[in-house]
Amino acid sequence: MTLKPAPIICLLAFGFLALAVPTASRAQGNFETAEILFTRAVLAYDEGRYAEATRELLQAHGFDPGHTDVIYYLGLSYNAQGNFDQAERYLRRGLERAPKNSDLRYQLGISLYGQKKFDNALNEFLTVYKAEPRKDNVGYYIGLCYYQKKDYETAVGYFRKNVSTQAKTRQLNQYSLGLALRALGREKEAVAELTEAVKIEPAAPIVGPTQQLLTVLQERAEDKRLRLQVALNGQYDSNAAGANDAKRSYGNLINVRADYTFYRSGPWESSVTYSALQTLNYNAHSFDLSDHLLGVNLYYKTHLAEMPANAGLQLSNDILLLGGEKLLQRPTGTFSFTVQEDSSNFTTALLRGQYKGFFHHQDYSSIDRRDAVNGLVGLVHFIRFGGGRHQVNFGYHFDREDAGGKEWSYLGHKAVAGLLLSLPWEIRAAVNAEYHTRFYGDQSAVGGDRADDEAIVLAALSKEIAPKLTLTLQHLWDRNYSTVSDFRVSRNVTSLGMTWRY
Repeated sequence: MTLKPAPIICLLAFGFLALAVPTASRAQGNFETAEILFTRAVLAYDEGRYAEATRELLQAHGFDPGHTDVIYYLGLSYNAQGNFDQAERYLRRGLERAPKNSDLRYQLGISLYGQKKFDNALNEFLTVYKAEPRKDNVGYYIGLCYYQKKDYETAVGYFRKNVSTQAKTRQLNQYSLGLALRALGREKEAVAELTEAVKIEPAAPIVGPTQQLLTVLQERAEDKRLRLQVALNGQYDSNAAGANDAKRSYGNLINVRADYTFYRSGPWESSVTYSALQTLNYNAHSFDLSDHLLGVNLYYKTHLAEMPANAGLQLSNDILLLGGEKLLQRPTGTFSFTVQEDSSNFTTALLRGQYKGFFHHQDYSSIDRRDAVNGLVGLVHFIRFGGGRHQVNFGYHFDREDAGGKEWSYLGHKAVAGLLLSLPWEIRAAVNAEYHTRFYGDQSAVGGDRADDEAIVLAALSKEIAPKLTLTLQHLWDRNYSTVSDFRVSRNVTSLGMTWRY
């Protein structure tokens, strides 16, 4: 018996439907699950829970790999976490499905910029700009790319064209515009743009470093070449002599400094410096110190591996008097090189040579041969945080002193550190510390090796109480432990004073 064609067709259709319905149900279920996960992920992203959003999005992507919005938010979430390579991976997948989607391409540009692929990022942003020239912040990112390529003129053009609906990004754009104008030497324009940047969000973290930059630029724009500083402190010194036999004294410290920039052209700048320091110890005038220094400074701005850098050479000579009599003369040459890795990190390398020439008095003995050459190399790293309002630094110095008498020759290792904080009520707090270990070797006069460990901590609180006038409270703690008892010294100096700057 044979079946008629119509019943056969019906049976085949029924069988197909029996297989297709579960598949369609599963597809619908996957879609709905992906939508639920996607909705939860968007809420997490909007609340700044980027890691949670990423987990939800990856699950949604597993249920619906073709969901373009899921891919877009994966790019957003990875970019927000600084995982730019993963963001690029998913955003490129999205563009394979939707090559004309400018949102995907814009986020891809951000991920490439985050990986310092500035040329590739620029290509993506320019494509977006061509399609949507009024798209939020695309001009800002194009400007950043040209800025990184040191094409500052083009960067200025795009910063000026940028459209931003968010105040924070408008401020960043204005700040970047000021930096680009500064790099072009158009410092008056830079001052105007940075001033506007401060006005956008006066309480924003970026305002601190912007105002510091403004101060420098305003001085340069006004061609202010002369800078003066005068400080007067009242102090109590627990060991005015700085010797094993401590002698306490109240007193004053007076410090005057003048800097004059006599040459400025392009990346070059040169200045001369004079400073005078005088201490007065009312109970121990024989230990009053006077120091007079004259120096010349040369600076050159450059780049190292596309990072801003500054090279400096300082040559100086100072004469130190003790109790009104000449004690020591120190010709010094210092070479410094500073590299700014990013807006928050910079590193300074130091190389210093110094001659110490003591003025020999009649009671000068053959064992007291202290004339010496001191050589120092060092490296210090600085980190700004809190929008540039705070700073921490740490580093290491190695120095070697080769004196006329071996009793005064040593090898030294010094650890240095510092912290600068901006506190409420515009108070600045600073702490600087160093630990210097010196190995002198055999000391025949005392019958053994000499090694010194000196720790110095200087803490200060300061507040500007009037324009150009600062009140400062500070405390110096200095302790030198030595294997030779005569060199064991402890000293504390507390002072309160005013500093005037011009």
